[in-house]
Amino acid sequence: MRMQFYSISWWQLLGVCLLLGCIGLVDAGIETTKHNLSASSGNTHKATAEERICLMCHTPHNANPAGPLWNHQLSSSGTTYTPYSSSTLNAAPGQPTGASKLCLACHDGTIALGALLNMPGAIQGYDGLSQPFYNGIIPGLESSMTGAANLGIDLRDDHPISFVYDLALAGYSLEFNDPATLTGNVRLDGNNELQCTSCHDPHTDVNPKFLRMPFTDVGGFGSPLCRECHNKDGWGLGNKHRDSIAQWNGTGTNPWHITGQNVANDIGSTPKINGCENCHQPHNNPNLNERLLKGDGESGLCVRCHGNSGLGGLEGNVSDPADPTFNIDASLSKLSPHPALDAAYDGRHRPLRGGATANYNVREDPDNLAGAKRHVECQDCHNPHEAKAGISPNPEDAATDNTTHLASNVLKGVWGVAPVWPGAWSEVLRFDYSVVDDVTFQYQICLKCHSDYAFNGAVPPDSYAYPGAGTYTLTDQGKEFNPNNPSYHPVTEFAGKNDFKMTVSSVVYDYSSSLLKGFTPSSTMGCADCHSDPDALAGTGPKGPHGSDNWPILNAPYDETTGQSGTWDTHLCFRCHDKHVYTYASGTSSQWQRTGFSGPPGMGGGGCGGGGGGNINLHAFHNCRRNAPCMTCHSAVPHGMQRRALLIYGRSPGTDGGADPEPYNAQSRRVSVTGSSGADYGIPSARDVDAVASGNWSKSYCHSTGVGVGCAM
Repeated sequence: MRMQFYSISWWQLLGVCLLLGCIGLVDAGIETTKHNLSASSGNTHKATAEERICLMCHTPHNANPAGPLWNHQLSSSGTTYTPYSSSTLNAAPGQPTGASKLCLACHDGTIALGALLNMPGAIQGYDGLSQPFYNGIIPGLESSMTGAANLGIDLRDDHPISFVYDLALAGYSLEFNDPATLTGNVRLDGNNELQCTSCHDPHTDVNPKFLRMPFTDVGGFGSPLCRECHNKDGWGLGNKHRDSIAQWNGTGTNPWHITGQNVANDIGSTPKINGCENCHQPHNNPNLNERLLKGDGESGLCVRCHGNSGLGGLEGNVSDPADPTFNIDASLSKLSPHPALDAAYDGRHRPLRGGATANYNVREDPDNLAGAKRHVECQDCHNPHEAKAGISPNPEDAATDNTTHLASNVLKGVWGVAPVWPGAWSEVLRFDYSVVDDVTFQYQICLKCHSDYAFNGAVPPDSYAYPGAGTYTLTDQGKEFNPNNPSYHPVTEFAGKNDFKMTVSSVVYDYSSSLLKGFTPSSTMGCADCHSDPDALAGTGPKGPHGSDNWPILNAPYDETTGQSGTWDTHLCFRCHDKHVYTYASGTSSQWQRTGFSGPPGMGGGGCGGGGGGNINLHAFHNCRRNAPCMTCHSAVPHGMQRRALLIYGRSPGTDGGADPEPYNAQSRRVSVTGSSGADYGIPSARDVDAVASGNWSKSYCHSTGVGVGCAM
């Protein structure tokens, strides 16, 4: 008996599908999708004459056991894929398996789209005519995949596949939903592995990109499919990255759309609609960035929206409505910025998963914060999945939050460090710090870079140059802000040491009114109260230490002239300390407000607030008499000091062997003091300033010549 071979029509193949129970695949409408490679499909990739659709992937006989009646040739056994990897990845993707291997038979671009295993078709039909025989490749489909659908064999720029997604993985990071709770929109294979088909249904494009869910949910929020698996803390009501309905205005560079990848298109799309794809590109990431981030994957990504990228009106930012305080790029481009846009830092940000009890927090390896790896990126201070809108702490609004040292809403979900404080003015070494998974205080973020936690006993690799006056190495701010010090600006959990009171002849004087902006002796503050963009004070720029034209990222000038005439209305110290108390800005009236540096009644003469009660306010007196700046007696790095009131021994080392070193001692860049040109000034180290009671200073404490070197004030 001679066996006859027949060509199988579309309807005959449909009958086979019915017998195989795959009617759902046909009903889903594959004929209207790009997976229809038949000659009449109208798609870019299509056969010359072949009209059978299913046979492009399936065959009823002699199928490859790798998949359901699989008919397409697989990539050669010698093909080795480079799987996705990331420092924050807990899963272990390897070489593609299961359905992903089948998808890559076309989508890795290594073999012809029409390369089949079993080419059904009769050699001799009933009509006696020769039927087409394809010899392994369907005519018209000899080429491999092109365009955005070609993923290649380097899968580092694609969402990871072929890894086990189980409760252990979900429990490790706490940022994945329990796979048992998946709704069925995301489907794992029989080995509990996530595959291409977990997110894509190859037989229907009812949803864009063959996705198993619509691109937006019923509330109009993007990326519901991503959230089936990913459970990001803070990604909810109030998160600006989730809620914003700002639109690109059509000029400049579209900050979120990538042709061929994004679903939401150009004008009319919003962060709310784009969802995760505002920042992440699940396939063909152009820069092989970990976490599938767009842009340069770090700060460059953020300034696509938080900058002049053609969004939201005159300021070109993503605020809704337009708000210049969102334009971070403007701050980062100032003369003294956190150098987050420095191209040399690209790729240095390497967060890791880790935690003491539950390994869920994303943090930086401390060895990646110093030396040649030192860097700063937006993600070092901000968690984009948890940051929320709200009033940031600042000393401008005395009626609300002027004195808080707490981490503001935009800093939520960021890790930091908390030291165990040693004795006063002692080094705080790396092992003195513990990691805080979610910071409570602003300084906990700052100290992870500006302390020995990053330096680890080494001399800081970076240095800063004071404009026109030399170069100093970075100081250890853990040492400076130690609350066991005799004095410090109170950025930690503890209020300052100065109670702004003094006792003279049994009379208690309270000079706390010399503090402005609602601060009191028990107030705390944040690092950003001094280090921030000055435009924030006028409401025309962002808060925080992004950048400033005042070195080092100060919201007002501070230098060796601060305190002299002409600086009282503009310089940093006088934003919080009343110029009418600490200078002669109000003439002789300043003598009536005592300070901690005051003499007893009747100690002086006239000329600068003298006469009658005498020169009791010695701050105003010296400022009037010598036009003395603040750095005459106080540390040029006013974070903290080993003496009360940030006092330094200010004589130059050549004159006074006990003088404090730079940069705390500013003698090397001192300015001329009236009446003492060419002479040293400041407090001689022979004087024990901590032993002098407030309100009882006398001329002999600085000006005597019997012990040490006299003060040239």
